[in-house]
Amino acid sequence: MSNSAALRQTSPIRRRPVRAPEEHRLRVVGESSKVKKRSSLMVKIFAAALTLLTLIISPLLINTQLAVISYQIHDDQVQLSQLQEDNQKLQSQVDSQSSPEKVREAALDAGYVLAGETGYVTLKTGKIEGGAPPVEDLKER
Repeated sequence: MSNSAALRQTSPIRRRPVRAPEEHRLRVVGESSKVKKRSSLMVKIFAAALTLLTLIISPLLINTQLAVISYQIHDDQVQLSQLQEDNQKLQSQVDSQSSPEKVREAALDAGYVLAGETGYVTLKTGKIEGGAPPVEDLKER
């Protein structure tokens, strides 16, 4: 039976053509298999070299980045300590300038006068009772 006749026959159950068993093809064994073996070996060597190179360079890059970050942290710490010193100096200046004597002297230099005694306003009469007017000139006092 030829191949075309076998393909035309149909199975009664499947209703599909029945195929003849496949024949084994003969092939020439030669240089093509050697080229394939060489090329696959070259790919494996290249992949291994690339992996090795990656394993060597990655830690170097990571360590370099860590060193850069470490120097940045050190510089920031130096700047922070300088700012803290400046803050302490300014705080001591504020404390010295906010003492009652310094505030009184600054107010008198700016033209303020001392307050007089405290008085009261009577709402029924609308008069001020007690108290004294403010002192106009401290030198007269």
